Order: sequence, then C-alpha cells, then structure tokens
Amino acid sequence: MKIILLLVTLWGVITLNAHVDEKVLYAFEKACMSCHDTYKKNKKAPPLVAVNQVYLRLADGNMTVAMERMKTFLAAPAKERTLMKPAVKLFGVMPKIELTQEEMRDYAQVLVETEFEIPEWFDEHYKTHRLKKPQEDNSSK
Repeated sequence: MKIILLLVTLWGVITLNAHVDEKVLYAFEKACMSCHDTYKKNKKAPPLVAVNQVYLRLADGNMTVAMERMKTFLAAPAKERTLMKPAVKLFGVMPKIELTQEEMRDYAQVLVETEFEIPEWFDEHYKTHRLKKPQEDNSSK
C-alpha cells in the first residue's frame, strides 16, 4: 500500500514538471526508499525530503545544478563530496550502489523535481539533532 501511495504521490507531482516513466518511479522507490524513507524515521539515512531541500537550497533552486550535483555524488559517494555534512555525522556516508548513468540521471530528476510531503516528525528531527532547517537558510537571504 505504501508503495502505491508513494507512486501515486510522485506521479502526480512529477507529471507537472517533466515526463517520468512509471517504471522509473518504481525503480527509484525500490533503490532509494528502503534507506531514505521520508514517511517514517529511520537510522539508516536522511529522509528524501531533507536531501531534496538541501540540494535545491545549495543550488539556489536551480534544478539542473542540483541534479548534476546529485549525479556526481551517486557516482562516487564520499565524505569529501557530500553536501549534507550533518547527515554524514548522523548516518555515515552512503554506500556506493551500482547504477547506470541513465539510472543516476532518472533518480536525480525524481529526487530534485518531487515536492515531498513534510512528515510530522520532521521539525523534531532538526531540533533533536540541532540542525538548521533548509527553509531557515532560505529565509535569511
């Protein structure tokens, strides 16, 4: 049920911005959501909503730049390359997963172009770990 809900949510948002095949959404969910679940807290990786917000903020909202940075990181995850230093302190560096260039492009597009729903626990996550929320950084510009 959760998979169907995510696919429906992602499909509805992405069709407004770009054409993304349903198979891509399913593959993205399968490859990414097991660790980067946005709808429940976990101890494996930051939620996708946080990754989305940080990459867009650091690219000043430029989706193309954010997607390129995401593809670079996916190609060779490393502490020195991360844009999410607090997440690395909390979760460690993401292990490298074998992805084709096409998969990296597709997953970066889904991640950057999706307007993820902010879960109820998200604000508490930032307070607990003394993190600065990406929205707060934008408001100071």
